[in-house]
Amino acid sequence: MTASRKVVRGGKTIVKYALFAFLAALVLAGCQSKMTLDEAQAQCTKKGGLLVVIYTQQITASGLAPEVASPGDCVSPSKFDVPPPAPAPSQ
Repeated sequence: MTASRKVVRGGKTIVKYALFAFLAALVLAGCQSKMTLDEAQAQCTKKGGLLVVIYTQQITASGLAPEVASPGDCVSPSKFDVPPPAPAPSQ
């Protein structure tokens, strides 16, 4: 019976370490700084695309908050390239 308890404890220890690693990764992912609108525009222009800007505005009881612009996707001409249709199989 003592052997089975050690296995359970070992399992709990593994779960604790896995949970700790998951939480640490989650915290570090949240620490990334967001790209500013100007930085995103410059990076997108460098790739030859156009930046989609998303405007959001909060509605509160006291009225509308100011609009906030945030960077969206970089749309490049290659996104619209359509591959040629496959030839129809001959019968």
